Amino acid sequence: MTIVFTSFFFIFAMAGEANAKRLGGGGGFGKSQKTSQFQNSTQKKQATTNNAANQSSKKGLLGGLLGGLLAGGLIAALLGSGAFEGLQMMDMLMIAAIAFIAFKVLRGLKARSASQGRPAFAAAGQGAEAGQGNSNNQQRQAFEMSPENSESNQSQSSTANSSAIAENEQVPFNMPEGFDQAAFIEGSLEHYRTVQNAWNSGELDVIETYVSPEIFAALKQQRDKLMVAPQTEVTQLSAEIVRADQTGDTAEISILFRGVCKDVLEKSEDGIFDTWHLERDISVEGASWIIVGIQTD
Repeated sequence: MTIVFTSFFFIFAMAGEANAKRLGGGGGFGKSQKTSQFQNSTQKKQATTNNAANQSSKKGLLGGLLGGLLAGGLIAALLGSGAFEGLQMMDMLMIAAIAFIAFKVLRGLKARSASQGRPAFAAAGQGAEAGQGNSNNQQRQAFEMSPENSESNQSQSSTANSSAIAENEQVPFNMPEGFDQAAFIEGSLEHYRTVQNAWNSGELDVIETYVSPEIFAALKQQRDKLMVAPQTEVTQLSAEIVRADQTGDTAEISILFRGVCKDVLEKSEDGIFDTWHLERDISVEGASWIIVGIQTD
């Protein structure tokens, strides 16, 4: 019974570690909203998603070594506490083997599920390039109010496309007055990379400027539990607004991020399908956009 219990402990501990390597990974935080992303998920399955899923299943030798070291570290900790008193060496080796194999199986199932249900990655375009060029700027503050009255073709095209999706899903799409959608999306790509870099380096003060107190407390707790500092690199990224509304003096925007991220330590890749829900107090001049909800898939 002790062997079974300890094996499950290792399995869930390592699974949680894997999910938390990307900010907000493995679940949701804060507020959630119905958005237009669900229609896209049933209509836009393309080869790019399958390619990302195939790449994520190819684990490098380093990933296996790290998994073994992690299991070994946990075993050593339990040995020191007396939890394994009375067990034989073969019992402990069996526990480590079961935990490591189960961890690999869980990661494989996650990648397979992503390839079946996640919408295809759309090219990020010029906005993503701009974001990547400034990914090391981690001192930027939270989202600022976008410039007013843009008449670019890109903004008009994106607005028409998003409005059609929202209408079909009965999702509100009421933009704040003078809102420049194209500029907001371009800026959000940079912000996403900035926040992820801060998550890797443990600069929680940077993350705190972007999120509500409730989300920050949950993220801090998750980050503090990581035994190894994550090294996740965003290699591809696009974004689209999937919901917009206004309640009283509060403007609401939901933005969906799609892309691919690479785990540098494990030499593996996973898909990105994250939705940020943001709010801004429009009664306060120059107020920032604050992330009040994070949903990940």
